[in-house]
Amino acid sequence: MSINPVSDEGIASLWTGVSRFPVALFRQQLELAYRGFGLPELDAKEAVDVLSAADLYGIESHGIALIDYHSSGYRAGDFVPGAPLTVNRETPVSVTFDGHSGPGPVQGSRAMRRCVEKATESGICIATVNNSTHYGMAGYYARMASDAGLIGVAMTNSGSLVAPTFGSAPMLGSNPIAVAVPAGAGSDGIVLDMSTSTVAWGKIAIAQRAGKSLPDGWAQDKTGRPTNDPNEVGALTPLGGERITSGQKGYGLGLIVDVLCGPLGGGGSSWQVLGGLGNGRGSGVGHSFMAWRIDAFRDPEEFHTDIRQMIADLHASPVAPDVPSDRVLVPGDIEAATRRYNEKHGVPVRPQVLDEVRAVCDEWGVPFVLTGE
Repeated sequence: MSINPVSDEGIASLWTGVSRFPVALFRQQLELAYRGFGLPELDAKEAVDVLSAADLYGIESHGIALIDYHSSGYRAGDFVPGAPLTVNRETPVSVTFDGHSGPGPVQGSRAMRRCVEKATESGICIATVNNSTHYGMAGYYARMASDAGLIGVAMTNSGSLVAPTFGSAPMLGSNPIAVAVPAGAGSDGIVLDMSTSTVAWGKIAIAQRAGKSLPDGWAQDKTGRPTNDPNEVGALTPLGGERITSGQKGYGLGLIVDVLCGPLGGGGSSWQVLGGLGNGRGSGVGHSFMAWRIDAFRDPEEFHTDIRQMIADLHASPVAPDVPSDRVLVPGDIEAATRRYNEKHGVPVRPQVLDEVRAVCDEWGVPFVLTGE
């Protein structure tokens, strides 16, 4: 039976038996933790904005589930609270930043905000950040531009997680790309947020917590052979999987993201970045942001009308048989509907993640407040 994946029933069915918490309480818990890590008040609020958005949109791998990973980064001194974001090079349409190993959600937000400001002034801007850290959900930053009426793009590299086509060792990060296209008032627009690996590493972590096997094609073991065991993963596959299913396309996309986020801004490639499944310890994670004004190309209202019609045509197009949806969707549909549902009913947090949050709070001496539904 077909379901409507953007209906309340469709969204709720994915979270049966999972505790939900009011948005304000959820944000309070995150802020307590990140203040405990040593972030100044405004920086902690910035980080909370990014991470809570992921859980609100249903991207659970990039929200509060990151707290244990981030805790280890602050504990080891790899993430530096209060680090400045400084300019290395700047033109009217570009800017290159050094993140000084500061919190990725903070440095990423600052960089995209400046990118949007410069694009608003000049029509277009490209910004890079080197020497940063994991910044969470790429779509958050692309939406920063679309919320301002611009088209936005956000990319980041990461520690080595993905084996290149024909390779057995992880070399590239999951290296996501996000693009947000506004469509005017009353529309969610189009928001593409995708990794260039078959799946993001967070999905492996979710499977590990749940004790579930991985679908075919997601990962390979340390010898380069396919594996369904989340605890035996030696590398993720590039988007598309093996060569026979065009995995070289995902590999190529991931490599280009690495170019734009690493060497272009003076940073390292994925295999030189701290973390991941490799052994490299390099200059840190790199990001790349782009934004441009629609009126640099045409009348914005005419563009919005065309985008809304594009979305309507796709929604109205025929649905294939035996698919888990009663309609064709566009990128961002499910996330936008999930956010509206979660804002009304509370943010879901799985039991294993709650246990990790409690342990982090105990370690850093901060209150654990997610104690009731």
